[in-house]
Amino acid sequence: MKNIDIKLKENEIYKLKQLVGTKLVAFYHDPFVFTNTSSQAVKIQTDTENLYLYSFTEPYDYYGTEEDVAVWSVEDTEYPLISKKSFIDAPVNETVKKIIIVNENQRLYENNEMLYDVWLTRGIIFDFGNHQVSFEKAVWFSEDIIVRKGYELIKEFSPVSRFIDSDWEEGLVAECERTEIVL
Repeated sequence: MKNIDIKLKENEIYKLKQLVGTKLVAFYHDPFVFTNTSSQAVKIQTDTENLYLYSFTEPYDYYGTEEDVAVWSVEDTEYPLISKKSFIDAPVNETVKKIIIVNENQRLYENNEMLYDVWLTRGIIFDFGNHQVSFEKAVWFSEDIIVRKGYELIKEFSPVSRFIDSDWEEGLVAECERTEIVL
């Protein structure tokens, strides 16, 4: 069995937890062209600090083949790619009431034997009490970060059925569960 863990690490969760109670001044993302996505990075500016949500590909076993898989990280380091971007700002100017980290556990079985046990971070939701801002990992291979503003944004995330009902080879059974960490 293969175990793959590409969810946010404890130190990254701690950085996000420190944002609860601070004012989210704005977040910065690539201009939306065809979809509301930002490639590789989103800048999060609070009244106390800047954080960066990065999405970079790394080679991983993707259910039997090695692929470049997008892996998220939350960092306070501004990489050089940020200065090359034409970020637009999305002002918020509200206090972060809570942050929800949405993780998925994807499992693949053959003959009732687990072949893969995969954990990933599907998204991060900033909750302001009266509305939310979310960042979602679109698909395994894409460095795009889906950006949304609105209400009950977890309902807008790609459903777990998308993984379960993928075109798996005959005899393979997929399961997927979503969990939330509320900070």
